Amino acid sequence: MQVPVRNKSSDYARAVAELVEKMPVERAAQVYDFARFVRLEAHGISVGEDDDWLEDSEEQMQAEDALWETTYAQHRDQFHVLAEEARAEIAAGTTQPMFRERRQRKPK
Repeated sequence: MQVPVRNKSSDYARAVAELVEKMPVERAAQVYDFARFVRLEAHGISVGEDDDWLEDSEEQMQAEDALWETTYAQHRDQFHVLAEEARAEIAAGTTQPMFRERRQRKPK
C-alpha cells in the first residue's frame, strides 16, 4: 500500500481516522497512545487530562526528587541487579522489540 503525499495535518488526521475505524478497539487505542507519544516527543510536553503533574510547583518537584534520591539510595543494589539483568537479556537477544516489524502486504 502506497501512502499518498499529504500537505496538511488534517489530511493525515482523516487518513489515520479511516485506518483506525477498521481496527479493533484495543489496536485503535494503541494508535492513539502512539500518536500522543509522537506529539509529545516532537513538540515538547503538552498538558492534557493525565498530564496534571506538569503543573507541579518547584517545591513539589524538589520534594519528589528528594523522595526519589532517598528511595534510590535505599535500594541501590536492587536497581543495579535489575540493570545487569536487563543488559544480560539484551546481550542474549531475549528481549522483545518495542514495536512490531511491518508486515508486507500482498498486492491486490
